[in-house]
Amino acid sequence: MTTTASNSLQNIVIYTSNKISLDFYKPFEDGLNPILFTVKTLEQIPSKTENKIHIVILESCDELSNLQINCNKIHLIMPEYSKNKLENDLKALIFEHDQSMSSQQALEKFYHGFIKFYCSAEYYLDPQDFFNSDSYKDGYRYINIHEVLQNNVNYEQQLNTYLNTILDTETVSFNFSISYDFYSESGYLPQLEDTVDHLKYVRDRDVFFSIVLSKYPISDNKLAIIHLSQKSLIS
Repeated sequence: MTTTASNSLQNIVIYTSNKISLDFYKPFEDGLNPILFTVKTLEQIPSKTENKIHIVILESCDELSNLQINCNKIHLIMPEYSKNKLENDLKALIFEHDQSMSSQQALEKFYHGFIKFYCSAEYYLDPQDFFNSDSYKDGYRYINIHEVLQNNVNYEQQLNTYLNTILDTETVSFNFSISYDFYSESGYLPQLEDTVDHLKYVRDRDVFFSIVLSKYPISDNKLAIIHLSQKSLIS
């Protein structure tokens, strides 16, 4: 796991055949490195890995057969998929969303839940951390995102219930989004400690933590729990 401080610009390239709005990115948020977003077509997917975060958005799994994805370490956003098997050498982290969710909604959820880990100014996580895990056996891993409202009365119950569904061998990431109007630091720090206590630690499990403080209450004080598995939760 990499936890080196970084103030560098983060380059995120989105490849899609859809019209995508970047309004979800708020540059006034604290706790994030500056991000340069570039949107390109699916035909412009590079032939080799670049020093950027690559996000490929597909309308269906069938689009994969028409693409030449030769670069490793890509993030693939696509609707739920069950029959076809991805190529073993794809080297992708896959966020598989429900059919009722649009590509725009999926991208925003993916950004707020997962990509912020890469762009945290204080605890910068290298994407390599998630691609080089020993559990990365089939050339791809599924990203499963669950959100819990931190000031909800049922917070601990929801948290415990969800963590019990995560296998001991799976990588887990906690992304705490906290707005400055949260009642006090003394209020949320014990809450973070309680959250960590709910997770069953086992040897060789990879666990990542990130806290993003926002100047505006756009995050609703949500905890995004992400676990990377070899199997999709959607069937």
